[in-house]
Amino acid sequence: MKKLTAIIIGLFSVALWGNVAFCQEDRGPKIAVAEREFDFKEVKEGTTLEHTFKITNKGNEPLEIISVRPG
Repeated sequence: MKKLTAIIIGLFSVALWGNVAFCQEDRGPKIAVAEREFDFKEVKEGTTLEHTFKITNKGNEPLEIISVRPG
């Protein structure tokens, strides 16, 4: 009986924790990038290159981009 009670309590805890974690995903900013990388192919030396990555906020709070590191 103790084992069954422990299992029921454990399953209830997992269900409750999963529900809390699921609800947390809907809050705050959520970054979405249309393309994660871009290949310029073959480029002559000394050529200046430029490409724009489109970033959108799919969340419900402001998205702040604090720093960017080129790869």
